[in-house]
This record gives sequence, structure tokens and C-alpha cells, in this order.
Amino acid sequence: MAEKSSIDTNSMTLTRFIIKEQKKVPHATGDLTQLLVSLQTACKVISSSVRKAGIAKLK
Repeated sequence: MAEKSSIDTNSMTLTRFIIKEQKKVPHATGDLTQLLVSLQTACKVISSSVRKAGIAKLK
């Protein structure tokens, strides 16, 4: 019998949401979308660096 995962695989990612909302605006240039995705990437990089630094201090 297969176990059910508690992770929702159909969840809306931030990127998908941003693109979906951009498509609602016919005259959108994509500049805001690009800015928001860049901020998202920067947050992920910072988060990764903080996690790595935390692990290094545990040694």
C-alpha cells in the first residue's frame, strides 16, 4: 500500500503566481515580474548562505 505524502505538490509557487498575475494585465512589460523574480532569487541565495554559516559554526 502506497503512503500518502503530506507535501502538497499542486501548490502555487511565487514565480507561477507572479507570471499568472502579469498575464492579467495586457499592457504589462514584464519589468515588475523580472524585479520580483530577482528579489526572490536574492532571498534564496541569502537564505542558503545563512544556513551554511549556521552549519559551519556547529562544528
